[in-house]
Amino acid sequence: MIPLELRVPAGLARRRRAPAADRTATPPAPSRKEASAERRARRLALAYWIERAIDEGRLQDYAHAARVLGVTRARITQVMDMLLLPVAEQEAILVGGVR
Repeated sequence: MIPLELRVPAGLARRRRAPAADRTATPPAPSRKEASAERRARRLALAYWIERAIDEGRLQDYAHAARVLGVTRARITQVMDMLLLPVAEQEAILVGGVR
């Protein structure tokens, strides 16, 4: 019989699963309320970023922002409407106050 040597690239080698004791536990996912608050804060921060970019001339208008960010103009309008919220509510969103 002819000896056969098989070399498998590291990325294609079959890996065995680590024993249960060696696996690290993943942190629990944030609650829906927390995730929603984080999304609202990011959306508000994005609205401020878009407004600043338009003021500085980096973006021409909302339509240009939509093209650059790869979203619809309607979505940009929804994001920018966050700036119409009362200042107290904007602060609560940014500091993590869930409402």
